Amino acid sequence: MIQVGTNVAQTQLKMSSSISPEAQHHVVCLEECHCPIPGFSFPHTYTGYASVPLDEEEIVSRLHDATIAITTIVPITPEIISQCPRLKCVFVMATGVEWVDIPAFTARGITVMNAPQANVSSVAEHAIALYFSSRRRVVSMHNLVMDGDEWAEKRTLVHRFGGGLGEPPHTTQQEVVAIVGYGALGRRIEMIARALGMQVLVAERKGVMGAEVREGRVGFETALQRATVVMITAAKRAETVDLISEEELKSMRADALVINVARGGIVNEGALAKALKEEWIAGAATDVFDGEPPVRGQSLLLDKGVPNLTVSPHIAWFSESTIRNLQDLLVRGVEGYVEGNPINVVC
Repeated sequence: MIQVGTNVAQTQLKMSSSISPEAQHHVVCLEECHCPIPGFSFPHTYTGYASVPLDEEEIVSRLHDATIAITTIVPITPEIISQCPRLKCVFVMATGVEWVDIPAFTARGITVMNAPQANVSSVAEHAIALYFSSRRRVVSMHNLVMDGDEWAEKRTLVHRFGGGLGEPPHTTQQEVVAIVGYGALGRRIEMIARALGMQVLVAERKGVMGAEVREGRVGFETALQRATVVMITAAKRAETVDLISEEELKSMRADALVINVARGGIVNEGALAKALKEEWIAGAATDVFDGEPPVRGQSLLLDKGVPNLTVSPHIAWFSESTIRNLQDLLVRGVEGYVEGNPINVVC
């Protein structure tokens, strides 16, 4: 069984008497709470911290003597690396690396690696779970049963399903799923969706139209207009920030759901909250937020008046298979770097 999380910082040593202390690698994991860190075969010292550092000063304190840093959710900024003179390599135990300042790391000669596709199965299954929760209104039905007497008084709660539509929900064979972002995650969701009997549309990139639309894909606007479920699985880049905003949400069907398991900020939170309140769409679910953790009063999605919204705390990645994949990629990446053959290099 895999155990995740420890209570204290730990230090391990695997030194070689034939190598000077200056030449030894010192490996530091900024936050062990996400994934147990396996051992490495090369001579090194190791320090792992159980908790997520709270500010830049604490990050610098942890990394000051590191030659190799391991991080999951903590960004290592140019300001931080300028105060870490020995740092030579950073391994990001995640797929998303949008925070990496490539010019700054390149200028310092620091190698950055990540762990692509480690969590694909887990995130895809979570996306489908969010779909079912949203379509079947699992959270609101649970709350109605737990918090009130409406079921006993009215003898049924089917009227609570339809929302403004006043209609029963679709089953999977009635769904048309638009996948926005057709990488490994999008393809995995496509496989599951087809197995459930859903029709799948692969959306072309926004702005690509007419003869430029690739074979097997549907124009971005057309996909959104036809879909009953819009799955957001795109990488976060400058061109995908606010990819889904008011204009896109207004173009969707009234029975559409928006499911985001990609990154916060790809779907504009204010626009999504408005779309749900004004019933432009039937529901939404998200595992990600523009600022994490989200703060009530800043993220409009945390407004208690937003209907038929299911949220989870950026936990879609978490599964036994993901942990094993992360550990494997970490060992192969770091040991490959030490041997001169790094893998999954970002810069």
